[in-house]
Amino acid sequence: MTAKIEKRREFLINLLFIAAVLAIIYVYFKYLFWVTAPFILTFFFAVLLQTPLRFIEKKVKHKHHAFWSILLVVLSILVILIPLGLLLGAAFSKIAEFVKTLVAQLNDIPTFLTTLEKDIIDIIRFLPDSLYKTASESVHNFFTPLIEDFDISKLNLSSLKTGVSSGLTGVMNVMKNVPNVVIGVVIGIIAWIFFTKDYDRIVSFIQKQLPDNKKNLLVEIKQVFSKTILKMVRAYGLIMLITFFELFLGFSILSAMGIMKNSYYVFIAVLIAIFDIMPIAGSGGILVPWAIVSVIMGNYKQAIGIIIMYAVITVIRQYIEPKIVGDSLGVHPIITLMGLYFGLKLFGFLGMFIVPITVMTLKAFNDTGRIHLWVPSDNNRIKLEAAKRKK
Repeated sequence: MTAKIEKRREFLINLLFIAAVLAIIYVYFKYLFWVTAPFILTFFFAVLLQTPLRFIEKKVKHKHHAFWSILLVVLSILVILIPLGLLLGAAFSKIAEFVKTLVAQLNDIPTFLTTLEKDIIDIIRFLPDSLYKTASESVHNFFTPLIEDFDISKLNLSSLKTGVSSGLTGVMNVMKNVPNVVIGVVIGIIAWIFFTKDYDRIVSFIQKQLPDNKKNLLVEIKQVFSKTILKMVRAYGLIMLITFFELFLGFSILSAMGIMKNSYYVFIAVLIAIFDIMPIAGSGGILVPWAIVSVIMGNYKQAIGIIIMYAVITVIRQYIEPKIVGDSLGVHPIITLMGLYFGLKLFGFLGMFIVPITVMTLKAFNDTGRIHLWVPSDNNRIKLEAAKRKK
């Protein structure tokens, strides 16, 4: 009886411990992540710069640690900003051209809708007069607002004013946050320099505050966290690349067949590949409305081609995402799917990355025995014992 009570008590203690860990993680990522983000991200960047910094100092006779630290940070910023600026410039240019083309195509929709309304009314003429009158009025009432919405000459000025006002309000809200973003970036860059320059001192200070059996905790966190981030970036980057090539190949085939007639399919493929990472919208958030518009415009071949592409992308995505992301995290695909779903529900889009990374980190520490949230599988235990024997 005593043994059973002891087991139950141990179970409850472990359950409370797990609940406390999850509660702390939730509170941090829900309310504190963006506040601490400039320091966490720049510390991680500082960790990445330690290898090139040590390499330079070994090769250079006169060691100027502060100078090389600042130089590496500045070069890293340039490496990030210059390609990003060029890509954004090219993207905005293509977006402007694409919008002009799209508006030109939308101008033809009122004519098409008017013709479609007339054809439907002609088709239902076989109905008795009383039913025909009611049905034709319903069809007319359905198409009239649609035609007016797309007809620029009948554009409602009050609606236009409301739209412009809403747009300006949105712009003003964004502008209000610009100073906070700028301050965060500046503070982050300064912190990056200090973290890079004084990395050894900071790590040494933190280690001195830890108990003897936790001295290597920072090293383990560094290894686990850096590998997790890199694996996550590689996993989702690979998914985006596969989706891009699927779209590029599909658009190229449609273009070669003369079905798709525009020169923006590379830009569109990149846009959809990025959009596809979001699980709620996904590639269907662009491809399905595009197919519907193609049907409305009478381009049925393009609509069929887009739907086929969407079906292929969806099937391949459903197969590769759990496997690629799951393999990268070292967890079962079903756990990955649950992590993606719960992350999305709890933290939004950012949660898709937060929860899998957190799961990977907890798993790594659980496998090494630093924490005891669950009993490791036999395979993990065998791998851990083999690693210990090698040491």
